[in-house]
Amino acid sequence: MISPREQAEEAAAQWDARLRGSKATTRDCAAFHAWLRESPEHQVAHDRLQTALATLQANAALPELSALRDEARNGIHQGRIRRWMPMIAAVAAVLILALVIVPRAPRGDTIYATSSDERTSVTLADGSVITLDASTRVSVRLGKLRRDVTLLAGRALFQVAKDRQRPFVVKAGDRTITALGTKFDVRLSPDELRVTLAEGSVAVAPVQPGHGAVRQIMKPQQQLVEVANAVTPQLRDIDADKALSWVDGRVFFDNEPLASAVEEMNQYSKRQIVVDPGVADLRINGMFRTGNQAGFIEGVQLALPVEVHGDDQGRLVISRR
Repeated sequence: MISPREQAEEAAAQWDARLRGSKATTRDCAAFHAWLRESPEHQVAHDRLQTALATLQANAALPELSALRDEARNGIHQGRIRRWMPMIAAVAAVLILALVIVPRAPRGDTIYATSSDERTSVTLADGSVITLDASTRVSVRLGKLRRDVTLLAGRALFQVAKDRQRPFVVKAGDRTITALGTKFDVRLSPDELRVTLAEGSVAVAPVQPGHGAVRQIMKPQQQLVEVANAVTPQLRDIDADKALSWVDGRVFFDNEPLASAVEEMNQYSKRQIVVDPGVADLRINGMFRTGNQAGFIEGVQLALPVEVHGDDQGRLVISRR
């Protein structure tokens, strides 16, 4: 006999998988919300699952979790979900103290994080889905009047469930990105912020409005780029499918500065690439697999007048040939 708690946990896992899928619809989101409202146990089961997954993700490098992560990556048959859920909950309970490796969140916030060789998705209680790229950290707070997410580092794809009473606001660097129901990508690095819009509409504005502050409305197939120390962000037309291809483990560079391309490739690998300032502004084009530093280096040497050598720190250094 399956207990009500086990039934709720199994349903929560099924909803999570369904909403993460590329074929999820607004009707699915509405049905998910209806399921959450049916019983307090449903909300509890959903929250337990997301907390457990976040804990496992934050501690993905621990050898004790390798078997569990491999099983999850290979896909879990629905008939085994009942066995999988208690396993996740038990491991998460043991590892909860290990969350100190993730930046501490403000009270009431939930932190989700990935390592350099991980990519994952999390379904929020409102039905929105956040896909975290490698080396990414986000902080989430779902309030009664607003849904707030802070991108602390890395890149994330947001598929926002419509809720006109609660705007969905992402803070990244010194900008906020506000949406009601849309699909967009935000990438934050020390020197640059990029917002890519695939569907819907978003408003990008400074965190601290002041004299001359500009609020920009983006349309689908547009990308906003804010470079450090620039006066205003630049808005340009792009191919959103290519820009979001990192979700499938690919990155496209279209006349991209070599330094920027290397920065992006480095987030997927423990072996880092260093660019000599003399070639940092050379432009690179092409598609590369995330984490394939060797393939990227080979392509760079074929396309550009550069050479690559290792240094005493185990890094790959690109300099002029």
